[in-house]
Amino acid sequence: MTEVVAVDAFDVRLARRAPGVLAEFNAAGVLGVADVHVAQTLGRLGEETDDRVLLAIALTVRAVRLGSVCIDLGEVSATVSAEGVDSVELPDLPWPDPTEWYAACRASSLVADGIGGDASRPLRLIDELLYLDRYWRQEEVVRAELDLRATGAPPSFDDARFAAALGRLFPEPAPDYQRLAAAACASGLVTVIAGGPGTGKTTTVARLIALLMDSFDTVPRIALAAPTGKAAARLQEAVAHESESLRAAGLADLPVLSASTLHRLLGWRPGSQSRFRHDRTNRLPYDVVIVDETSMVSLTMMSRLLEAVRPDARVVLVGDPDQLASVEAGAVLGDLAHRPARAGSDARLATLTDALPADLHPTGGNPEVSADDIAADLRRDVVRLRKQYRFGGVIGELAAAIRVGDQEKVVSLLHGGSK
Repeated sequence: MTEVVAVDAFDVRLARRAPGVLAEFNAAGVLGVADVHVAQTLGRLGEETDDRVLLAIALTVRAVRLGSVCIDLGEVSATVSAEGVDSVELPDLPWPDPTEWYAACRASSLVADGIGGDASRPLRLIDELLYLDRYWRQEEVVRAELDLRATGAPPSFDDARFAAALGRLFPEPAPDYQRLAAAACASGLVTVIAGGPGTGKTTTVARLIALLMDSFDTVPRIALAAPTGKAAARLQEAVAHESESLRAAGLADLPVLSASTLHRLLGWRPGSQSRFRHDRTNRLPYDVVIVDETSMVSLTMMSRLLEAVRPDARVVLVGDPDQLASVEAGAVLGDLAHRPARAGSDARLATLTDALPADLHPTGGNPEVSADDIAADLRRDVVRLRKQYRFGGVIGELAAAIRVGDQEKVVSLLHGGSK
């Protein structure tokens, strides 16, 4: 193994009073000073002296700092990397035996074991995953809220009016994934619209709004939101531009909708940095909540949002699971796009298959996408927009190859020199 270059004893990256194992992992660049100090502080408060437990705590804190909400103790030694160290490879480090490591954590007064573990403990071990308890609870909120909506039925609408509006607003020949996305959003309470740059996400949102407004006797109350002010401004501008196009074509006359940040949508609560005016006791008044750039939404914010949305309101999450990761812990959109099929998803799939059979079975329309791929996504409440409108050709191929990690194709396209 390559040896780590020695650093000054007073280097700010070193926790000077760290004991034993924590000091070794800190010197190797695996743990930061903050990770070590949090582990030491919890160790003192919980009278925990086992180095294996303190190391697990420090690594869990590190994972949150780097965007993950948990670690797998059995896999972490093979996946961890050093920060701020000039060596390519880590030195030999005293990784605990996984079986003994799990046992030590389960026996610790700082770790709740399983779903029913002591709620007062700061960490929680679920099977082989170790969480800071706060993030496990937020993950459970998201799961419970999504499960609640998966079992519910959205407010009904006039089927004939809906079919006519769908055909008018989405007249493209099959397969039209924008049309499928709009129909999926109307038929369920939670839908993820996933797609890369230039796949027409905003166009779909604007036409979805027109579709919903044309299908109900009572005009639904719709909220547009995004995680940042800049993203909210882009969403509002793009929806307004598409609305003007629809108006000019005589397809729809949409009201002017403003977009806000999620923080503003939920409303700051005076004296609190993490709680909002709208929550499960004071729900948002909207019938439809559409969130753009959802890949940037952290687990904490998603849990707060879903708590605040009425159980009978539609939630539409729009974004690219492969782009713009959250600056805080959690990759909610990516997790939703790749989660297992939910229970009871066959009924929704059957409804969409009956309504739009050609969009779900793109024979000859897109040979790279199978009906099974589309059905698998719909069972997760996901519709992927696959057609490129902004660019195509080699640039589109390159983007797709990068997204799926096809290194050989990326190199081949780059060496090809085409535009």
